[in-house]
Amino acid sequence: MKEDSKEVTLADYWQVIYASRRMILTCVLLALVISVVVSLLLPETYRATARILPPQSGATGLASLIAGDEGLLGTMAGSLAAGKTPAELYVGILQSRSVADKLAERFGLKKLYRVRYREDVYRKLARFTEVRIDRRSRIISVSVEDRDPVRAAAMANTYVEALDGINRRLNISEGQKKSRFLEQRLKKVEADLKRAEDLLRAFQEKYRLVSLQQQAEAVIKAAAELRAQIIASRTRLEVLRQFGTERQNEAVRLRAEIKELERQLARLEGSSKTASSSQAVEDRGAMVPLSRLPELGLELARLTREAKIQEKLYGLITSQYELAKIEAARDVNVIQVLDRAVAPEKKAGPNRPAIVMVSCFMALMFAILLAFVIASLPGSWRQKIAALFGDDSMKDKA
Repeated sequence: MKEDSKEVTLADYWQVIYASRRMILTCVLLALVISVVVSLLLPETYRATARILPPQSGATGLASLIAGDEGLLGTMAGSLAAGKTPAELYVGILQSRSVADKLAERFGLKKLYRVRYREDVYRKLARFTEVRIDRRSRIISVSVEDRDPVRAAAMANTYVEALDGINRRLNISEGQKKSRFLEQRLKKVEADLKRAEDLLRAFQEKYRLVSLQQQAEAVIKAAAELRAQIIASRTRLEVLRQFGTERQNEAVRLRAEIKELERQLARLEGSSKTASSSQAVEDRGAMVPLSRLPELGLELARLTREAKIQEKLYGLITSQYELAKIEAARDVNVIQVLDRAVAPEKKAGPNRPAIVMVSCFMALMFAILLAFVIASLPGSWRQKIAALFGDDSMKDKA
């Protein structure tokens, strides 16, 4: 550089660069050698990519959380995912610590990455993983880089599996809640129905009741027949008394017959002065005492009504439970995988030509800048630097 010049031209700049050509060439060649060696020493990496479809509109699970479903997690989803699309929520889950823990446990990332702390695992895994959403199609891509192509594909697919598992765990829909509630309710109703049927059967076996109406009609008919026989026997006995034709043997027989008929009628009517109702039932088979017909009828009606109610309730809850299971199965929003990751055949890195070109370019820029810095130094310093590079042209031209 000319010190007495007032105006600096491009020729002056070129003169400085040309004077330092040997130093510049040395820096570029040195960068070339170093970059080639470093690029050859860098391990080869492979990139595997899995693609999943974005959540469909109207879907349940995480998508319904975004839409603000009135489910168990609806309120949480409204604050957690405000302003977020379902696809963006999926990306957030894929980048979460829960997913990273699954990969760290399955692939032993502490040992693989040679780190001691889990936080370092998260950092390195994030550096080797890329999750992005295509702007047009909204398809979500999960890419993982690793030295082993098979492991890279397995890790990318594990991301998708972890997302699906979290989605299923969070997918507590109305149908699933109904199904769980109805399943518990169905067990209780089934037990109540069995208890009501056992009580009804025990009552019928105790009193030998099959059809109370028919048995009541039979008891009333039998009581009427007994009353008619008693009246007929008493009439015959009165006739014998009034006309003085009473014969001792026949009168005794009629009195005994009337007494037996009255005893049978008393048993049938359940008189407290005669045998008990249980004895009456036992003596006359399926005959129910008339005095106990209202009580037994009411008890039988209650037991029958309870059994029918429980049976109806059991049928209703069973049908509702089946519908809830169908609804819950339909609500499960399974992650739709468009492309599973496969082991790549072509390496993704390192890009050796790019490393060498960038290194040489940076070295060239640095050397040119250094040449101008040297040109601005005093002459003694320029001579020392020129001697270092063995370039005599740097001593006089600046």
